[in-house]
Amino acid sequence: MYLFILFFLLLFSNPVVHAQQDTLVWNAGAELKWSDFKGIPDKRSHYAALTHAEIRYTVTFFKGLARFDFSNIFLKKASWTKNNTNLDLLQHEQIHFDIAELHKRLFIGLLYTRDFRNHNFEKEVKLLGDSINIARNKMDEQFDQDVLYINDRNRLVKWQTKINKELDRLKSYDRNSILLKLID
Repeated sequence: MYLFILFFLLLFSNPVVHAQQDTLVWNAGAELKWSDFKGIPDKRSHYAALTHAEIRYTVTFFKGLARFDFSNIFLKKASWTKNNTNLDLLQHEQIHFDIAELHKRLFIGLLYTRDFRNHNFEKEVKLLGDSINIARNKMDEQFDQDVLYINDRNRLVKWQTKINKELDRLKSYDRNSILLKLID
């Protein structure tokens, strides 16, 4: 058996390996708190806060099978806020973390719909990962554009409802590992 490791780093990638206490793994029902945002705010940024979430996966091969292990993590030291009292802003940042989870599930769903061959496996998975990265970035940007003013509670609620419905629709892909058979 040989081990092949891939990291799918989305949005504001950081190559530093973070200790367990510096990350949060996305979990249904668990919400971000302002105390989770440990990064130094970018004073030049027009944003009031930044959520650094990454979808990571590793792949292990054994006897014609590929095992994917996934996580959607929040990086505390790379996430920051300029205003740790605004609860609408905190909800806004939670939605960005939820968008990352949604795209993790979409990625898993895409993997299940494909037949992978040994000879081009790495290339195909990278293309799928890139397409998920593009889709996630577009949704994050659309969300930020639609909710220009964080004080617009109705738009925040609308987006949270939309993301929750999509997460529920993709509930069968709410998993941290999958096993796929490779075709010779």
